[in-house]
Amino acid sequence: MSSLDLIDASRVIISLVMLGCTSWIDIKTREIYDLVWVVFGSLGLLIIAYEVWIGALSITSLVLPIVFSVAVSILLGYAGLFGFADVEAFIVLAILNPFPPRSLRPFLGITSAIYPLTLFSNSALAGASLALVLLTRNLLMAAKGRRLFDGLGNDSTLRKLVMMTTGMRVKINDVRGPPFQYPLEIPSGDGGDGRELLLMPDIQDDEAAEEMFQRLRDSGVEEVWVSHTLPFLVFIAIGYVLTLFAGDLALSVLSRFLLS
Repeated sequence: MSSLDLIDASRVIISLVMLGCTSWIDIKTREIYDLVWVVFGSLGLLIIAYEVWIGALSITSLVLPIVFSVAVSILLGYAGLFGFADVEAFIVLAILNPFPPRSLRPFLGITSAIYPLTLFSNSALAGASLALVLLTRNLLMAAKGRRLFDGLGNDSTLRKLVMMTTGMRVKINDVRGPPFQYPLEIPSGDGGDGRELLLMPDIQDDEAAEEMFQRLRDSGVEEVWVSHTLPFLVFIAIGYVLTLFAGDLALSVLSRFLLS
């Protein structure tokens, strides 16, 4: 194995260790300390400095993948599509993996010209797959006779379909509450006993979410729709593995469609 292959292996191992640790923490607490990203980002910068020093990389070749990836990560974070920890993870991964490993060939054979964009794409697809899991779970519950929308008024079929792919119905006494679960229904505004679906929970106000869950308990509700906050670092880890061994899933499908 050449020295460059060892460098690439170091990048991959460090990335996998980082994603494994942070995914576990994300599942358990939903809170990642910034020091974690500082440590792993520093390791990535040290590897870059070493490669530049031995002449394996030029600083100019690093500008596009890293600066572009940092900019995209920050923009997606401000747009509310990713949490702050997810943004930091993408930035550190762009530093650790500005280019694909030199001796590893993904079986689809396609990656983005800006390598970290393949990671963005695969992670997003992995996260979107959760909608299918939720839909399957809810359909199975409905098939067993569970009345999923009892007491929720006359919401449209479209709103109910969105709820089936973004939320889950759980017993009110089993609700974990913030930062793991947020209410997807609220008492009806007409002052009656009914409730209304809430498609976009406010995940910025944990106190309001706890208060809403308590109001639902006090009203005698036995089951409630909740949004289970996405431990997205898990899907970033899945996206990273897919990027290494499969390549760019979206680009592969697109290229096959265009060439067919």
